[in-house]
Amino acid sequence: MSHDRLVQELDYYRRECNDLGARVLRLQEEQSRAFREARRSRTVARLIREAYKLVDRTNEIDEIGALMLDIIVNNTICDRAAFLQRKGRDEFAVTHLVGFEDERTPTTLVLPSAPLFFYTTSQTPMESPASELTRLLRLPYVLWAFDAGSAFALILGNRSEGNVSRPFEPGDQELIEGALSVYADIVYRKRTEGDLRAAKREADTARAAQASFLASLSHELRTPLNAIIGFSEVIRDQILGPNGKLKHQEYAAHIHDSGTHLLSLINDILDLSKLEKEGEIPLNEEGFDVTGVVDRAVRDALPIAQEKGLSVETSIPAQLPQLFADPRRIRQILTNLLSNAVKFTPSGGKIVLSTRIEDRQGLLIEIADTGIGMTAQEIPRALAPFGQIQNVYSREHKGTGLGLPICKALVELHGGSFEVASVPGQGTTVTIRLPPDRLVPSP
Repeated sequence: MSHDRLVQELDYYRRECNDLGARVLRLQEEQSRAFREARRSRTVARLIREAYKLVDRTNEIDEIGALMLDIIVNNTICDRAAFLQRKGRDEFAVTHLVGFEDERTPTTLVLPSAPLFFYTTSQTPMESPASELTRLLRLPYVLWAFDAGSAFALILGNRSEGNVSRPFEPGDQELIEGALSVYADIVYRKRTEGDLRAAKREADTARAAQASFLASLSHELRTPLNAIIGFSEVIRDQILGPNGKLKHQEYAAHIHDSGTHLLSLINDILDLSKLEKEGEIPLNEEGFDVTGVVDRAVRDALPIAQEKGLSVETSIPAQLPQLFADPRRIRQILTNLLSNAVKFTPSGGKIVLSTRIEDRQGLLIEIADTGIGMTAQEIPRALAPFGQIQNVYSREHKGTGLGLPICKALVELHGGSFEVASVPGQGTTVTIRLPPDRLVPSP
């Protein structure tokens, strides 16, 4: 074979070898890519399988993040990882992290225009957002995903590209977004479960309150109705004969008192119904003299207080500005509170109603008694609609438990605050504060 012919043959085989080598390299690259894709799919499958087991492991949402990060780190082979939640337009709060050991841990990340997906390699320029993300984990190679719907973000970090035998790449988007979506779904599910449990507790409480109220109401209505029916029958049938006029007058007074009590109960129920259905009661506001309303409320409570041997005192400044409010509702508040004080104060006790002007806080009205008092746990129950401190059948004092909740609601409708302080065996103090803008300046 001639020399030229041999050179041609060698060139031919060289080209064939180069082409074969290129094809082998392409096959190896495709095989590697297929292997990476398969590994990602297996990793995502493991993440989903193991992560959803968390649903049955804990009911605490805060524990979900830490447990989920452990699963992510174990399955993705990364050095550090963190969950974040967006709190402002550009600010993220770090909620959970792993891999920092004894190092100072980051708490926030400021990231303008947060990307939905981002990663760094050795070729990535250290500019935003790469600079902020690598600074957060203090690692050069990071993988980031952000779900704008849930406001959660997940970031993974490695010290070198060799940690995972390759750099991060676009195909990792499926992996990190899958882990993030599973986390967001579990948190949402746990929140829903918590909301359902809370709703069930509220429903159970509402049913118990309703049952208690119906039992209380039937008891409260039956007593005055029995008195009205019984005394009216005596009068109607002239059981005491023609000489029973004085007794008839006494019975008529009992009928009047029972009817007044029934009307008061019905008015309370109607007021509460309006508050719960419409959110408020219409107020007929005008400027009026506070001292006059206080005096009338005290006069209403005085007969029963004197009958029980209670001392009722008032402390009112000589010059009080007029109050712009609904005088009927203010009187209703004071009457209810004084009635409660009389009801729950033993014989020989004392009730003090005081008013004063507080700088920058407006008008303060305080009703203090030396009654049976309440514990700190009982005060919220007394302020809840239909709340009863004692059992409906064994309690010593009548009432539906509507007085305090209605008073509190009426004060708040006037823009004021309503506070109750009480000590068992020492008494109760109710403090009402009406805002300064309700005081009418003197001419």
